[in-house]
Amino acid sequence: MNVPTNVANRTDFIFHRHEGAIEEHADHWVVRTPKNPTFWFGNFVLFQRAPRPGDLARWLEVHENAFGASLNHQVFGWDEPREGDISEFLSAGFSPSHGIALSLQSPPRDTVINPELTVRPISTDAEWQQVLEQQIRVDRIDFKYPEDGGVFRRNQLKEDRQLAAEARGHWWGAFRGDQLAGNMGLFFDEQNQIGRFQNVATDPDFRRQRVCTTLLHHIVAHAFTEVGAEKLVICTSSEDENPAIPTYQSFGFQFEAPNYAVKRIN
Repeated sequence: MNVPTNVANRTDFIFHRHEGAIEEHADHWVVRTPKNPTFWFGNFVLFQRAPRPGDLARWLEVHENAFGASLNHQVFGWDEPREGDISEFLSAGFSPSHGIALSLQSPPRDTVINPELTVRPISTDAEWQQVLEQQIRVDRIDFKYPEDGGVFRRNQLKEDRQLAAEARGHWWGAFRGDQLAGNMGLFFDEQNQIGRFQNVATDPDFRRQRVCTTLLHHIVAHAFTEVGAEKLVICTSSEDENPAIPTYQSFGFQFEAPNYAVKRIN
């Protein structure tokens, strides 16, 4: 299979291949996650090049042929590392959903962590339930995601739990006692060369307590020393006010590539 060149899209395919299906076409890929139809970036079309004037009609036709009216959204991404001309899409009610990929190729030194936290892989049903509830809470507070009764996160965590069961990585939690302060996943390609972080979340009650840094400190050390990974990738929104970016950069992650998409929610 032809694979994307953008590291964000390429590492996304780790999960798309496991959770659903990828159809390769001449100038685009159709990504499907039938078990989780409200997963925006699990059911979308990824084009090889950035949009140009006049693309809207054809891209909508490609989406219609692929998904019909089965989804509550329309999402288009592209592998080329530039925004292109999205004016038609904005006029048609789409909104930009741009991000950046950062990478790390060796563990940092002298990281200041929170010694009150214990970091370990999520293992029990009760711990997975805490992860689910925390992710739903963060989605509502930080990202204003629409209410869906937890369907999206519940379905996604089923797949993440299966990846962990297949030894493709772990979902990790930072605990103070039995209370979950934060969580994130890290899963690897089939060669264990590249790892991709998933859904970094800190409970609102534990903000500004170095939860994310403490998680990264333990997980990164495990990835490089135990797994033998060569590169770790984390993707996040490219918005200027995104507080995650300086946290990752202070830890040692470096900018690698932008990634671009537009979405319209029906």
